[in-house]
Amino acid sequence: MDIEARLTTPAAPSRVLALVDDLSVYPQWMPLVHCAERSAEPIADVADAWNVELRAKVGPFARSKKLRMVRSVYERGDVARIVFERREVDGRQHAMWRLTVTVAATNSAGGGAELVMRLHYDGRLFVSVVEAILRQNIDAGRARLAELLAR
Repeated sequence: MDIEARLTTPAAPSRVLALVDDLSVYPQWMPLVHCAERSAEPIADVADAWNVELRAKVGPFARSKKLRMVRSVYERGDVARIVFERREVDGRQHAMWRLTVTVAATNSAGGGAELVMRLHYDGRLFVSVVEAILRQNIDAGRARLAELLAR
């Protein structure tokens, strides 16, 4: 499953980056991310890792999923590119979660930025349900992020 979401904002790219380059900030604006804390457990060749809990309501039930995510790419420049990937340390095979984030200045005279987020998930269980939940939370998260950037 691959999902893409975009947000164009009058905020400067640096303000957008401050809200998307650290997963521990995501609970402020993304309702699906219940908790994201930096991990104290190091992984070879990775400086930044987080323990993330995703939580969503499905009808009368609440479901959660815990993931260990690392920032595997962080490129700055005219276009910033950040990649977060699932990387567990339990030695087992897990479905891939990969979030690719790009932030670029818009070409408008007043400044601004365009944020593009692409989520790749290769799990096979309940994919249609997961996708519906993701899309619902993406819409709410985009609105909340826009509010934070407008301050």
